Amino acid sequence: MNKLIIIIFIFLLTGCAEQRIIDDLALINAVGYDLTDNESNPLKLTVTFPIITKDGKYDRKTIIVEGKSSKEAREKVRFKTNLKLESGQARVSLFGQELSKKGMLPYLHSLVRDASIGTRLKLALAEDEASDVIMLQIKNEGQNATYLEQFLTKLNRENFRTNYNIYQFLRDYYDDGIDPILPVFKVEKNNIAYNGIGLFHEDKLVEILKPSEARYLFLFREEMQKGVFVEQIDVGEEGKASIMLNYELKSHHIEVPVTRKKAAIYIELIGDVVEYTGKEDVSDPKIQKKIENIITKKINQEGKKLIIKLQKLQVDPLGINRYVRNKMTYNQWKALDQYQAYQDMDINLKANVILNSSGKWK
Repeated sequence: MNKLIIIIFIFLLTGCAEQRIIDDLALINAVGYDLTDNESNPLKLTVTFPIITKDGKYDRKTIIVEGKSSKEAREKVRFKTNLKLESGQARVSLFGQELSKKGMLPYLHSLVRDASIGTRLKLALAEDEASDVIMLQIKNEGQNATYLEQFLTKLNRENFRTNYNIYQFLRDYYDDGIDPILPVFKVEKNNIAYNGIGLFHEDKLVEILKPSEARYLFLFREEMQKGVFVEQIDVGEEGKASIMLNYELKSHHIEVPVTRKKAAIYIELIGDVVEYTGKEDVSDPKIQKKIENIITKKINQEGKKLIIKLQKLQVDPLGINRYVRNKMTYNQWKALDQYQAYQDMDINLKANVILNSSGKWK
């Protein structure tokens, strides 16, 4: 008799538990934030989630609403679908350029407060509006969220240990010795294309580096242990040639003297030549040495241009101020106009490139 009562009790408990049938859920996999021209509802929120059509095929549904805040906009999304919204499967959060210039922190806090969203949620910028990127229907690519997540994973793989997620962004934001960065995507014909790196002063976007500039930023960031470097180099009488290297960062250190008026960034790269379009034989040690010197000079020149640009913008994605901070007491650091001091510093780059093997060449 007691066993029967226990069994009945278990069944009653099961009936009381919340039932989550997958067909009744809107599993949001991408969210986009943009500004509107409407002062009453300044935020445009775009969400997309997979659905199953009546004939059993997979599709997606995209909902766009406007609201005063992300919380209000999310409530409006709820009224536009008969499915229960679930954010736990969100893969990517995309931010429009104009909104990013105003500041991203309120929207990031909203995402962090949602306990179902993990810190691995990937972040990215749209060159124009986030809604344009999310709504684009890419042929044979399925869900845009999956496509963007795979794209971001590829960028992470090509520039090792660069995690473009909400945890990384907030970690760099709250560290007063470095500024965050995020990748930028744009709609290009009927495709989504990577188009550079967004530079932030605190939580506000101030500049987008072109891919050709961003490659030098990656070279001088301490956490970029591996990467791919592609560049046109001048090889003298032979004219110009394209070279592609798979590189590893052998050493990286930043020196800031006690005076804190200058800094020096030292890096040593070991690279394998994946492709070379010049006529010279890169397996020849003399030619290798010549190309090493050419690439080293190129990196130092272009890197210096980038550093000057970063200082003028008062953005510190390389974390120079971390080293300045280490030379000061807490009270000295808090009293310092950090960005002005950073802008006034004489920052020098000293790169050295070693070709490990000749790889393949054309």
